[in-house]
Amino acid sequence: MSAEFEFDLVIRGGRVVDGTRVPSFIGDVAIRDGKIAETGSVLGRGREEIDATGLIVAPGVVDVHTHYDAQLNWDPYASQSCWHGVTSVVVSLCGFGFAPCRPEDRERAMLRMTRVEAIPYASMKEGMRWDWVSQRDYLASLERHGLGVNVASYIPHSALRAYVLGEEDSKRAQLTPAELEQMKELMRDGYRAGALGLSTDHNLIDRDHDGSLLPSAIAQEEELLALLSVAREFNVGSCEVTPYNLHLGEEELALLERYAAASGRPVIHSIIIHSNHIPDKWRNSLDLIEESNRRGNRILGLAAVHRIGSLFNLLEYNLFDDMPAWNAALACPVAQRIANLQNPEVRAKLQHDVDHHLVRVWSGRWDRMKVYETNQPQYAGRYITEIASAEGKTPLEAFCDVAIAEELATFFYIEDQLGDDDYANGEIMKNPYVIPGASDGGAHGQFLSMGKYATVVLSKMVRDDAILSLEEAHFRLSKMSAASIGLEHLGTLERGLPADIMVYDQAALKVTPDRPYFDPIIGGGKRLIEKSEGYRYMIVNGVVTFVDGVCTGALPGRVLRTPAWQADGVTQGDAQ
Repeated sequence: MSAEFEFDLVIRGGRVVDGTRVPSFIGDVAIRDGKIAETGSVLGRGREEIDATGLIVAPGVVDVHTHYDAQLNWDPYASQSCWHGVTSVVVSLCGFGFAPCRPEDRERAMLRMTRVEAIPYASMKEGMRWDWVSQRDYLASLERHGLGVNVASYIPHSALRAYVLGEEDSKRAQLTPAELEQMKELMRDGYRAGALGLSTDHNLIDRDHDGSLLPSAIAQEEELLALLSVAREFNVGSCEVTPYNLHLGEEELALLERYAAASGRPVIHSIIIHSNHIPDKWRNSLDLIEESNRRGNRILGLAAVHRIGSLFNLLEYNLFDDMPAWNAALACPVAQRIANLQNPEVRAKLQHDVDHHLVRVWSGRWDRMKVYETNQPQYAGRYITEIASAEGKTPLEAFCDVAIAEELATFFYIEDQLGDDDYANGEIMKNPYVIPGASDGGAHGQFLSMGKYATVVLSKMVRDDAILSLEEAHFRLSKMSAASIGLEHLGTLERGLPADIMVYDQAALKVTPDRPYFDPIIGGGKRLIEKSEGYRYMIVNGVVTFVDGVCTGALPGRVLRTPAWQADGVTQGDAQ
């Protein structure tokens, strides 16, 4: 630094919300060498200066639940998260990921992600570099090619099983002692690579490309406990679990408590959310988590805290997979799907699941589902119940007939998929044991758009509805989110911490446009897009990455590693 300039960047005159819950103040933030150097009244000059008068200066959001594992290969900024105040993302959740992965298993690994996270195969085929085998090498690849956001990673359970057993044998429940020991060694290698800990998924809605259960859902509990016990050797990070049911019950809580006892680390339950067909379940889930923590456990809930609609067609959709008859009817080639949906006996089974299967994320309300995009103009914009009434059909019959007429290409929109109650969303957000987020970024891009959650919190919950103070909201979106999963020293504007910062106009902050739209992606696919207005500057490790929503092209992101990281650690590829 020359004598003329004491700092690389100084942000002047904004309302500084430092992320610690301390009351905000009008002042400056100075940055040197990618870290916060001073806050308050900064006298020294910066090589670059930003006038933040009338704006809010706060820590960047830590998005703790994403599936950008593939997308980061071709999109180093992790959109949509980067458009909504996010400066750090966490990948390899729910036991899914692409490392470790042997070269001969790459095709199978991509196929799995086409259904469970609805990532287009053509995008992965064209965009993934595959210049890694081990998790250490995967993270090194991300850094080597450049990142526009920071990235942390869990150790994905299904990927471990596939590496040890082989992809085609990864559905075997029982392991030999040697296989279990190899998986434990892979866990150790993951920790040495700086990963947070194990992620796993037992949820019935998450399925492999052929509709079968995931490797992690087949694994025996003894295997999970053995893998989780490795955490005690390192005492860092956390464990992330998607239990059997989407909504937490006594059985699921008992499982999480056993996982917490085995690992000695916090366990993150995915997910807490309001659902219309079981409207009070979110409250019960919070009560269970609170009581568990009073008993000395460390169980936290990851929560979605905004309204979520779902746009889908039956060519690619997987969010009906927790209903057995729907999974059987739709997890097959397109011609067979159409034949299934035409079959009266199959339709009767589908109706039975709608009436009786309460695990689902969809409420079953046909009056909240409408035809969104179609080449049948007589149906465009109409609700399924309206069509059914006009044609003398049941809603399920009308739904199937409209879809079949376009060989399943018709797009439908579910208005009340999840989070359809503002009061419930606010109560969930305020709970002391809840981490806000669940953007699921990088997954289900054709159907869901959840990366906007931070913008919704700051514009609706803070500004419009006054549910949270600015200080509380930024603490939860950044510091609490990071610390809860084991990323210490991240998420505030305290001296010496990484300069990951958002500068925004609170009055102008909003999600745009009013309705999501499709945008093409690599490989010829498409995804739903929702951007934002009001974020004036996004800064990652002291470098400006976006100005008024326009990317600068800078790639200052880095891989976030726990203190267990060893620069010369053993790699997964060596754990034979």
